[in-house]
Amino acid sequence: MLLRLRRAISRSLPEPTLDRIVRARHGETAPQLRLHRAHGRLRAAGRGPQQAGHVRVLGFDGGVEARIVDSVDAHAVRSANVEAVSECLARAGLAHALVPSTLGRTAVVALSVSDRPAALQALATGLGGPQWCVDDLPAVRPQARARYAGKSVAATRLGAGRWREPARFRVFQVLATAAAEVVAGPELSAAVEFWHPVGSSPVPRPDGGDFTPGTLVAPEPLTTVVAYLSPGAWAAAVASPGHWLTGRPRLTQVREPIDIVYTWVDGSDPVWLARKAACGAAVDAETLNRSATHDSRFSSRDELRYSLRSVAQYAGWARRIYIVTDQQVPGWLNVDHPQVEVVDHRQIFRDPAGLPVFNSHAIESQLHHIDGLAERYVYLNDDVFFGRLVEPETFFHGNGIARFFLSNARLDVDPPSSQDLPVMSAAKRNRELIEARFGATVVNKFKHTPHPQLRSVLEQLELEHPEAFAAVARSRFRHPDDLSITSALHHYYAYGLGRALPGAIRYVYQDIARADTPRRLHNLLRLRDADVFCLNDHESDPAGAAELTRLLGEFLARMYPLPSPFERSDG
Repeated sequence: MLLRLRRAISRSLPEPTLDRIVRARHGETAPQLRLHRAHGRLRAAGRGPQQAGHVRVLGFDGGVEARIVDSVDAHAVRSANVEAVSECLARAGLAHALVPSTLGRTAVVALSVSDRPAALQALATGLGGPQWCVDDLPAVRPQARARYAGKSVAATRLGAGRWREPARFRVFQVLATAAAEVVAGPELSAAVEFWHPVGSSPVPRPDGGDFTPGTLVAPEPLTTVVAYLSPGAWAAAVASPGHWLTGRPRLTQVREPIDIVYTWVDGSDPVWLARKAACGAAVDAETLNRSATHDSRFSSRDELRYSLRSVAQYAGWARRIYIVTDQQVPGWLNVDHPQVEVVDHRQIFRDPAGLPVFNSHAIESQLHHIDGLAERYVYLNDDVFFGRLVEPETFFHGNGIARFFLSNARLDVDPPSSQDLPVMSAAKRNRELIEARFGATVVNKFKHTPHPQLRSVLEQLELEHPEAFAAVARSRFRHPDDLSITSALHHYYAYGLGRALPGAIRYVYQDIARADTPRRLHNLLRLRDADVFCLNDHESDPAGAAELTRLLGEFLARMYPLPSPFERSDG
């Protein structure tokens, strides 16, 4: 009842008022932040001088000072945390195993419960640096960046109070920019668990039979790929912590390279605008939906720079990054970086006579022509960002099957027309092709997420429907006759061929023209619980363009404060 009342009140409040209430509730209004910083300075003064290479941050207890970094690879940070804990225990002579986790490509540090006092003491004394923190599991829970739970390892009496008999806890480093913006914390922690040995009395296994005496059993709920280790398996795991099990990847693990492909345009470039105006003058505007040529479709607010930062931070598994453009190159881009390649439309369009085009459907229909492109790749618009660490298995199965992410939005049953938004008319054209090819229909659209792609599926699709591809490629502006090949048709076609399956992803979509954009951006920054998010400029008012640019600029600079290796040092 109380929750329904709160929701009703929230819906009745103007967005600016609701935004201020949310920020006040989380202690993030300007006066609250000033107070917190002043309090932090007072506490810091009592702790003595700050260590070189560290910066004091808010939200942690017990003398935490984040280590200043100029880059972050989330996978590498998480692995480093596990390795540091393992090395600390090894120096203390404590037997432990690195047991693969059920969550991503990481491991749980497992010890016998009998070694708990010694392990706690070893971690309390062995992990140097004030950036090391300890906290209860679960290791992932949404909360404000400025309210991270955690205490300094060095300042915590791990053998006392609530730490007297922990079944599991997490150890992590706090990393930040020189301006004290936290960029890594408990979300990349090393999980430490204490497993219970089985005595000599018969104890039934949950999977049948009895445990062998001396078997170590994991605590519940299970966070590792095995529930227990027999004495022999435990000895093998302790002896070879880096190659536990068989030393081979799991069958479900993606083992082939994955590329990333972007499409990008600078809609403020005068030369490009002249080409667009010349082509637009020859188009019958009545055949198009008005959004097809709206300026917001082509505006650039430096989103690509920050999207690439999100790749560097959270998707370090990407092999190569291709940026597809129309005779343009971002001024800040490090074109000499070996991982990045700028691809011009003229390099991939089968019929260059149809250029220039100003239609994302046309450009997307040619992406699989990129020379050297991997069989598996992920296609992103430049307004899509990785919000936290993601694994290749988010987008592909280990057996080569792609994933796709269905939306709850449905297609209506009317034929496509200029009254439809281009995304809807293209979806209806996709439906017609799917019905003709597979004898079955489709009803859903797709989420605005990265799109996993199989190059061979697109090659087969083009081989079977060359006229359709040629027609879309010649469509200079979004048209009701278009197909949306990469962002939708590929998924359904691959599913029909047995090459793709629906997947799950935690994502946020925000049309930045909406009034609730400031509050939603604040929540993204505070929670950091989305795998991916899209900040789409559907049809914003030109009068508010400057304010939107400022708002997005501030948000993205805080969300991704560290330059990526794909940026020029002077950019």
